[in-house]
Amino acid sequence: EEPNKIKRVYIQGNTSLLHLSSRHGWLDVIKDLITKYHCDPHERDGMSRTCLHYAAGYGHHVDVIRYLIDECHCDPKVADKYGYTVLHKAAENGSLDFVKYLINHHHCDPMATTNRRKT
Repeated sequence: EEPNKIKRVYIQGNTSLLHLSSRHGWLDVIKDLITKYHCDPHERDGMSRTCLHYAAGYGHHVDVIRYLIDECHCDPKVADKYGYTVLHKAAENGSLDFVKYLINHHHCDPMATTNRRKT
């Protein structure tokens, strides 16, 4: 019963505890939420953002991003409802190392455009 309670805890905008943990780079918490409490790392919030969007957009959390991509098989090419990919979020945040990682290791498209035609 406990895991089900944790999975249903949401903050404003349908943001889950897993999204929040990704935003702040709390890797140990993320691992616990996924492995012990069966939270879905592919879950999207109210704006269709994933944990990867949060990790890339709010901090330089390369360890979190690598865990989500390599261990949880999260797709770094997914876009939110505005067309922003994880690469867009990493670039907005100024995370050059992560931008290079996404382009070189996961073949993310640096010319991908958002719904408003931003690259």
